[in-house]
Amino acid sequence: MKKCLQLLLMLCILVLGAQSAFAGGLLGGTGVSEDRVYDQDGMLKVKTLAIAAPIYNGPKTEGEPEVEDLPEILMEGTLADKKGVLNYISYRDVCQNIKVAKHIDILRLDRKKAFAEYKEAIGKYADAYVVVTVSNGTSANDGTRLNIFFDVYDANTSKVIYAYRKLAPKSATRDTLLYTEIAKDFYTDFIKAQDKVEEDKEKEAKAILKMEKDAAKKAEKEAAKSK
Repeated sequence: MKKCLQLLLMLCILVLGAQSAFAGGLLGGTGVSEDRVYDQDGMLKVKTLAIAAPIYNGPKTEGEPEVEDLPEILMEGTLADKKGVLNYISYRDVCQNIKVAKHIDILRLDRKKAFAEYKEAIGKYADAYVVVTVSNGTSANDGTRLNIFFDVYDANTSKVIYAYRKLAPKSATRDTLLYTEIAKDFYTDFIKAQDKVEEDKEKEAKAILKMEKDAAKKAEKEAAKSK
């Protein structure tokens, strides 16, 4: 009887552990992230975000997604936006729109020409676009660790609005799951950054309003004294 209870307890622990790992994404996390807002006004204008062609730098390990798979993985990551805060346009949909509008299939062009066509047209379909760069251990400081950079650009000016970097753990398996979870982290943190910018803007507006009111009261007092 005692052994049965022990087995049941161990089974419960295993089940709860599995549920916890699933709820929290990858066991051990996806690594360290950092971000920077370059254009506050640009951040607040982003309602529709498009995915551009990704870039691969460095060797690819076994089991790691191909560069052609990344746009789909990035779209899968948008599921992190459960409230539908933003609208998202896949790279394939943008390519199809360009093909219909200009009769140019950018999927058949070399990267440089395809990106030029993409940048020229993307302002018709989105407020901003994100370019993902995968760096597989090309940095001397990071050794062989996986670096993924997300750069968000204004769709009309192509000026950078927001930059996000994820440095994966050394022990992380570079598979589709890791890439998907990192993509989810990006979208989640981008939306948080938007909220923070909006909050800061509101605080700034209130501070300016208070300064104006205080200045007006001071002017009234001085005017009263001079009478």
